[in-house]
Amino acid sequence: NRINLRALSIKLKMVALVSGGKDSTFSIYKCIKEGHEIVALAHLSPASPDTQEMDSFMYQTVGHNVVHSLEVALGVKLFKGTTKGVAITQDLAYTETPDDEVEDLFSLLSRVKSGTGCTAVCSGAIFSTYQKNRVERVCERLGLVSIAPLWRAEQGPLLREMIESGFTIRIIMVACIGLYLRFLCKTAEE
Repeated sequence: NRINLRALSIKLKMVALVSGGKDSTFSIYKCIKEGHEIVALAHLSPASPDTQEMDSFMYQTVGHNVVHSLEVALGVKLFKGTTKGVAITQDLAYTETPDDEVEDLFSLLSRVKSGTGCTAVCSGAIFSTYQKNRVERVCERLGLVSIAPLWRAEQGPLLREMIESGFTIRIIMVACIGLYLRFLCKTAEE
């Protein structure tokens, strides 16, 4: 179901969902390269400012305290909201569910849309159908187009593309098998 916006020469006014991580940041880069306009950034952080990482199905929150630097670098407004990070509905398909963490995204993007007139949302989703479906469902409810420029990109070539594009990627969290604490604070090139 991918729409080839480049072939249609459609340029969108986008809000970029940002976590501070490489994927959401590189998605912004890709959208700008395609000629789209980033009119705002949107970020959900933990409800408690003392919390660094939540066990959320939807949101990466490590590094949430530096997301404001993207606002400065890009010169666009950062809209912020908070989330408790609780996934009440965990099915692959999402339907509106009170108090689910997805409804926090709906509230945030509602504010962004009314404040900017954006027409699309850019996300850094790559392989999580769970996350992509939820962003798409929120966009559908708000009448926005959902764009995931990195969707299904192979990890190795994507990382090389990021580095070749001039990105410095620093590891600030280790949360998978095969990455060890010794990798913390190293760059992807190291």
